[in-house]
Amino acid sequence: MLSTRLTGVAASEGVAVGSAFVHVTHDLEPEREKISESEVEEELGRFRNAVETVVKKLSATAEEMREGGSEKEAGIFEAHVEMAEDPEFQEGVEERVRDLESPEAAVISVGEEFAALFAAMDDEYMAARADDVRDVASQIATELMGGGAVGLESLAEPSVILALNLAPSDTARIPKGMALGFVIAEGSKTSHVSIMARSFGIPAVVGVGAAQLEDTLGAKVVALDGTEGYAVADPDENVLSDFEQKQKDVAAEAALLEEYKHAEAHTKDGKRIEVGANIGSAEEAEGAISWGAEGVGLFRTEFLFMKRTDLPTEEEQYQAYREVAEQFGEKPVIIRTIDVGGDKDLPGVDQPDEENPFLGWRGIRMCLDVPELFKPQLRAILRAAPYGKLRIMFPMVVDNVELRAAKEILDECRQELKNEGTEYGEVEVGVMVETPAAAIRAGDIAPEVSFFSVGTNDLVQYTLAADRGNERLTRLQSADHPAVLDLIGKTCEAAREAGIWVGVCGESAGEPDMIPKLVELGVTELSMSAPSIPRAKKIISEL
Repeated sequence: MLSTRLTGVAASEGVAVGSAFVHVTHDLEPEREKISESEVEEELGRFRNAVETVVKKLSATAEEMREGGSEKEAGIFEAHVEMAEDPEFQEGVEERVRDLESPEAAVISVGEEFAALFAAMDDEYMAARADDVRDVASQIATELMGGGAVGLESLAEPSVILALNLAPSDTARIPKGMALGFVIAEGSKTSHVSIMARSFGIPAVVGVGAAQLEDTLGAKVVALDGTEGYAVADPDENVLSDFEQKQKDVAAEAALLEEYKHAEAHTKDGKRIEVGANIGSAEEAEGAISWGAEGVGLFRTEFLFMKRTDLPTEEEQYQAYREVAEQFGEKPVIIRTIDVGGDKDLPGVDQPDEENPFLGWRGIRMCLDVPELFKPQLRAILRAAPYGKLRIMFPMVVDNVELRAAKEILDECRQELKNEGTEYGEVEVGVMVETPAAAIRAGDIAPEVSFFSVGTNDLVQYTLAADRGNERLTRLQSADHPAVLDLIGKTCEAAREAGIWVGVCGESAGEPDMIPKLVELGVTELSMSAPSIPRAKKIISEL
């Protein structure tokens, strides 16, 4: 077989060469679609037992991960436990069973409904959670049908795994040391196969496409470069020689980066650049610190609100924010207030149908209109503030009208807590510069905030009118476009004049080629996926 090159997304750095192992999954089909009325109670009992069994397995996997020092991965499986136990999910299945649908068919259908909600989200990280919902539903349905996943756990030879997709439960079944690398047809840099690959140091290339992958399923050996984002099926001697050198270079670099992990980042002329982590839950905090995070530049709070029948209480939010604050201590933690739009449902919030929800009622716009959503979150952050160094960041701001309205509500929350005699702390307030309007009017906004944080993911798509999920518009999905760089430069200039600092929390913050440009423009804080931190610090030290 001739060598075949597969090009995809560089999801996890590193290179690997090894035997190919093809993980074939089949669409899960229910054994039965319907049940009789006399079977309803029995089938409801089977469903509840299946959920209980899956929860026990997931909890055991999470415990194994934690005992092995993999805190972040343990958090993934704990999130899966929450999905399996979610009251709205269970009620949806039970309602279908009472309508005489088989529990396995109901689980698959309701799981797909929940997955579709996540898949439609504009936030790439949240959209990637659709695969997690499908994974949990699949495990429950498989348990109901008396089956069990086979294949990956039987791997006895270190191999490069080729698959259409891999769920967290799939990767957890792989014996330690048996996965040399992943080549995946689907997925993005924020899908969980990518997150877990980066956490475990396994090279991965995702998004190669089903057609490309199918052409290489007969390969005996696969070489992959997770840094460049490509793989070669049945590589010839020249390719193998190149990869041998790559492996030597990677090993040398890994040893070099270790010394930067917990060092402060300074340019050669002494300019201090703070390097933090983006996180989506309290469970990710410990892992971020282990990679050398000097704080949290973006704490996405949406996970606290999704997959529920009601809004999270102030107390629930307070506990989550306090946990992260305590873990980071004097290191700053920026909490982005909820950024959920009309493309997904929020319990207790009457949301209109919108033709273009990503340009609609989302972020700060929704929060200002729904105080019962906004105020408990602000109160919870203020209450958690004494336990660390918390900052609040408002998303989707376009002008001072929105900013002043948000700050006024924050002041109301302070006064309420004071009147109640409830302990609270002070927080710095900033805005996320992700709309061209905010960047253009940065000079007006800067005097009223303590910092700016540029959300390059949205700023790019709004500036260039290019949906960042559209594969045909790859050229227009980079912050390295002159128009985007101009807006970032304008933001930094306004910040300098007002005496405040500017950070970047979009994907570009961790991109090696973008870091020098952002620092040159005046950015003094970069927040990224935690495993990217050591390299970012090294790049900064060489500027």
